[in-house]
Amino acid sequence: MDVSDSIQEYMKEYMNLWPFSGTIRVVNKGETIFDQSYGMACIEFEVPNRSQTRFSLASVSKQFTAFAVMQLYDKALIDIDRPVNHYLPDELKVDHRITAHHLMSHTSGLTTFHGLDNSFFGDKDKSNYNRRDFLGYFRDHPLHFEPGSRFEYCNAGYHMLAFLVETVTGGSFKDYLEENIFAPLGMNDTVYDDGMEILQNKAYGYSMNNESVVRSEYHNPAYSIGAGGVVSTCADLYKWFLNLKNRKELGENTYLRFFKENANDHCYGLFHDIKYGKSRFYHDGAYLGIGAYMQHFFDDDLCIIVLCNYDFANYSRIGNAISDLIFTGKAHLPIKPAEVVLDEELAMKYEGVYIKDRAQLKRIDNQWKFVHLGRVHKPIYPIGNHQFHSTWLDHSYTLREREDGEFEFLGFRKQV
Repeated sequence: MDVSDSIQEYMKEYMNLWPFSGTIRVVNKGETIFDQSYGMACIEFEVPNRSQTRFSLASVSKQFTAFAVMQLYDKALIDIDRPVNHYLPDELKVDHRITAHHLMSHTSGLTTFHGLDNSFFGDKDKSNYNRRDFLGYFRDHPLHFEPGSRFEYCNAGYHMLAFLVETVTGGSFKDYLEENIFAPLGMNDTVYDDGMEILQNKAYGYSMNNESVVRSEYHNPAYSIGAGGVVSTCADLYKWFLNLKNRKELGENTYLRFFKENANDHCYGLFHDIKYGKSRFYHDGAYLGIGAYMQHFFDDDLCIIVLCNYDFANYSRIGNAISDLIFTGKAHLPIKPAEVVLDEELAMKYEGVYIKDRAQLKRIDNQWKFVHLGRVHKPIYPIGNHQFHSTWLDHSYTLREREDGEFEFLGFRKQV
């Protein structure tokens, strides 16, 4: 069985257990060895996903933001090791020690604000875009740590990078990406989504509530500036892969900085590791109705792209299974873990509100649900070792037992 057939068989087995909707493309040494689409781009009108379907990329977009900044660095328009306040107007200034390097490497110390314990996600991100109010979510708060002292994944840093690009160039971030990256590379189906344009062939995003697939909740894409917002296709993303692999658009020293590992194996907009003894650059992205995952094996001329419009699909498991099949000839087939019966005392310790109106483990007639944001109900079941598995989805949750015998769920202690 060749690799293409192996991937096809894996996806057949996977989708017998778990849902997936999207497009997968694998290009090896310039040859497309797998190109398959699944599910619907629009369920309402029964429009299927195709290889030409556009998908939102969420945090996969960060590598474009970092590349834009490095273009400015390559032209000596900015110094990424100089405090960004040197380039920013007063209304955008941050802590005086923060540099573009800190922002790109997630070492700035700026506060994170997309978590469940913050009202931005699932609430304020639906409002009309206001940059001044937006800045207040992270700029007006104390730093989490000294700039450069440690790693903490932070969307705020990439928002600031987009504002930096706008300040230095005098134009919009959207226009800069489209005129200086997408158009020169021939990425004609790639755009920056500001929430205003009609984007033809773009897949609708879907979520799951109880046992039903539903339209994903609205969020204003303008709030994704720099950290997300790019919409693309598999074909265009392969052009992006070639750009990074061939290293012709920037100077050699600029590429060395772009790909250099910093804290936590993070470069600029990409993570790096050694997998199967091979050098791999990668990033994933997820948001409401969005899932994306790219793996760049530049030395092996291998590009693996998984794009989906189900925010509950386990795109990383699928992408990693594909690279397993290519490099080892085998991959772990998906399974559905068996349910276990919980001791009542333990069940009572699990059950409760972990974040008011945001995260609750609820039990009715021994049927468990994770109630997300107070309105999204995710059926789950216990599988042992303080773990629950989604009933319908390829996803599990682990509770952490504290020294006092209580439990944390999603990093938060039970409140009620």
